[in-house]
Amino acid sequence: MFDKKNKMDSHKKTKLTESKKYKSMNKEEIIRKLIEKEELLKNIEVELTEIKKTTKEKDNLAKEYLKHSERLQADFDNYKKRQEKKQKEFIEFANAELLNNLLSVVDNLERALDSAKDNKNAKAIKEGVTNILKEFHNILNKEGVKPIQSIGHRFDPYIHEAVMKIDTDKYSEETVIEEFQKGYYIKSKILRPAMVKVAVSNSEKKDSNKK
Repeated sequence: MFDKKNKMDSHKKTKLTESKKYKSMNKEEIIRKLIEKEELLKNIEVELTEIKKTTKEKDNLAKEYLKHSERLQADFDNYKKRQEKKQKEFIEFANAELLNNLLSVVDNLERALDSAKDNKNAKAIKEGVTNILKEFHNILNKEGVKPIQSIGHRFDPYIHEAVMKIDTDKYSEETVIEEFQKGYYIKSKILRPAMVKVAVSNSEKKDSNKK
């Protein structure tokens, strides 16, 4: 009977010890899990910080790409405008060489008219040449070719070529007094300058002789 009671007491003690041990283990496990969760939260916070940093960098990079793209678009638009302008000028002045050759024909016709001024028998020829010359001028005018006004105007090295200078008191200094060959514009540019005679002063002539 006594042994049975001792066995029961021993069993109770064993169960109590195991229960305390179990409870102790659960507490350690809980603490361990809490520590793990805390570390996990810290890791998550670090990852979130990195993600925010990466997102900000990518956002800044995207803005930079956008600005670069806008600059490229602006450069392309400017390039396109320049090319369109060049193409327009090329079309406008593509016939310059041909038109310049035609001018020699106009020169010859004008000389023929000048030589026939005092010849009464050449009246019919003069009229024919006049009509041809008029037709040529019409063609040139349609192509944007117009004569440079020279006689009576001040000498301009951009549009005139002085092939002769003369000392005279009849005209102001640097005045074009004679035209040997007409000059012409094509659109807003010079197709060829006019070959002219220019009035100069006595002082300029003396300086020229000294040289």
